[in-house]
Amino acid sequence: MSKRVVLTGGPGFGKSSIIAEIEQRGFYIFPEVARALIQKVVIPEVSLNAPAFYPDDFANKIISERIKQFNEAPDGWSFYDRAVPDVIGFLRKDKKAIPDETQDVCMKLRYHSHVFITPPWEAIYQKDTERREDFRDAVKVHKALEEVYTQLGYTLIAVPMGSIKQRADFVLKHLLLI
Repeated sequence: MSKRVVLTGGPGFGKSSIIAEIEQRGFYIFPEVARALIQKVVIPEVSLNAPAFYPDDFANKIISERIKQFNEAPDGWSFYDRAVPDVIGFLRKDKKAIPDETQDVCMKLRYHSHVFITPPWEAIYQKDTERREDFRDAVKVHKALEEVYTQLGYTLIAVPMGSIKQRADFVLKHLLLI
């Protein structure tokens, strides 16, 4: 039986580092798909200060890849660096319409009832080629994700600030895996 655990939160708050640490401990992980897709589609001339890039076709590609990840989960524990509901959070942050199909997929594909969320942490936040939001926009994404996951019936568990090891320990201890 697959047990799918999501790590979510605003961009740049430590999710991917925690996921990498969990993978090093022998757990199956699914990496963030948007970063790889952005690397394929972002035009080099786009300024790092440009607004977040989330056209409908891009959102659909992310949803498709995340559904694929969901369906590829092996038996046992799997950890996801974002999940399907995150698309709704980004769309809401950008005040875009949420297609009924996207909402339906989020209701159909269910992850572990406890979703781990990394809180805003300005000291570790950095922009890069794929992460173009400033810290303030990253916080807006975080708030939108809190709303989305709560409305979908998940229990959010805030991952405390600390070292990557401490944060990974927190997640795994909460799940009684260490």
